[in-house]
Parts: sequence; C-alpha cells; structure tokens
Amino acid sequence: MADKTYGTIVTDLGVSLITAATMEGRKVNITHLAVGDGNGAYYQPVPIMTALKNEKWRGGVNGVSINEQSPNMIDVVAVVPSSVGGWTIREMAIFDDAGNMIAICNTPDTEKVIITSGAAGEIELTMHIEISNTGAISFVIDPTVITATKKDIEKHDVSQAAHKAAFDKKANVIELNTHANNSDIHVNPTTMGNYNVAIAGLIEHTEDTNSHATAAEKASWTAGTQTAVQAAGTAAQAMNKNAELESRIARVEDGLFSNITGNPFLVSFDSLNGITIVKGVWNSVQQRIEC
Repeated sequence: MADKTYGTIVTDLGVSLITAATMEGRKVNITHLAVGDGNGAYYQPVPIMTALKNEKWRGGVNGVSINEQSPNMIDVVAVVPSSVGGWTIREMAIFDDAGNMIAICNTPDTEKVIITSGAAGEIELTMHIEISNTGAISFVIDPTVITATKKDIEKHDVSQAAHKAAFDKKANVIELNTHANNSDIHVNPTTMGNYNVAIAGLIEHTEDTNSHATAAEKASWTAGTQTAVQAAGTAAQAMNKNAELESRIARVEDGLFSNITGNPFLVSFDSLNGITIVKGVWNSVQQRIEC
C-alpha cells in the first residue's frame, strides 16, 4: 500500500469563482471552515468535490495570515470548541458567504474529544491554501466567533506586553512602603487618639457657659454699656454745674464777708476777645482791668 499523502486543493468550483471574481474586479469572501471524519476512512480529495464526505462541524473563520514560507499560501485558522467532538477529523474545507466549497484538504487522523471526557476538548485547526491570485480572496471574520485557544491564553498570560498599561501603573514596592509610613498621609492610632481628645476638649470648652457668654448676657452687657455712657455724660454735666456754683458762692462770700478796698487783687488777660467790660478800665499796656 502506498504511503498516505495529505494536502489541499482548490476545487473546480473555487477556481471558477476566483477566476470570475478576478475578471470582474470582485473578491470571493471566505467566511467558514468545516471539518469531517471522511466517513471513517482516509481518502484523497478531488477537484470536482463540492462538499466534505461527512461534515461534522462548521464554524466561522477565526484568523487569516500569509504563510511565512510562501507569499501565495494563505493560512486559515478556526477553533473547534470543546463542547463538540467524539469523532476523528480526517478532512477540512473552506466555504464562501454563499456556501460554496472553495478548497478542501485531507488530514492525518485527529481525535476530537469532547470536554465531558475529561480531556482538553478545544482544538485549533490551520488549513494551508495555495492560490496564485490571493488578491481575489477576502476573508470575512466575525468578531463574535473569534475564540482564544488555551495556548493563546497561556502566551497572553506570560507576555510582558499583554498588560503593559497595568504594568506601567504598578506601584513600586518601596514607593508603597513610603506612602504607607507617611505620617502626613496616614495617622497612626496614637495620633488619632490625641485628635479625639483634643476634639472632645474643644466641644466641652465650647459648651462651657462659664467660659462663653450667652446671647442674653451679651445683650445685657450692651445695654449696660449704653447706660454707663449716659450716666458718665450726666455726671460730667453735674460736675461742671457744681464747679460753676462753687465759683459763684465764693464770689458771694468775698462780697459779704471780706472788706475789699482799693485794688486787693490783680487779674491778667491775654486779650478781651469775647469779654464785655461792665466796670473798670482796660490797661492795654499791662493787659489788665483796673478798678
């Protein structure tokens, strides 16, 4: 028995659609990848095929890239979820948005287990397609069906660049310690206790009526001040009146009880501005009134 061979061919239908698209300036939109079990046996696909021998699963294309080894080879990736399986993959094919099978390939026997079997059921499949005019092919990828494989997640987790923003924001341990021990930012229990005592003392002082006058007391003080000012004015007037009376009494006493003859006393004035002379003569040289 000859050795088994594996490979991908573009179907006659695929060639026809790609040629027509090229001539008309259109593109063939690849949307899905399907797998089958080949009806339980290995076989070599032929160009006239329009469907897999026994399709078991079909899903949206997960990713597309140009093969690193050949610029005319396209690598189409799909992920068969862990929720389906229980059969052996022996064939794969890609389909356009109208359901036409564009290319088909056979594969080595690959067991597709289901997650309930206890093994990792998810599997990523890559189909290599060599097309002379890759510009006539486009791939429509639905972002809602893109699935990350376990391998993708593991690569993501170990990648330093995967969460660069988070790494950039990660605080330095020394900075965190400095922040935690900064007494200007964080108050220790002893200081907080002192604050509480001080606040309690302020409250007690504020409510102490012996230290703070009430509104009624302040009002009575204001009224008392006004009364005192009025009383002081009245007292000053009384004192002035009393001095005036004492002066008058002294003059009367001098007239009644003193024997005044001649010129017993001398009074000097700087000027007579505002004074009317009733009796006597003004001596302007001596600046005095002479009787």
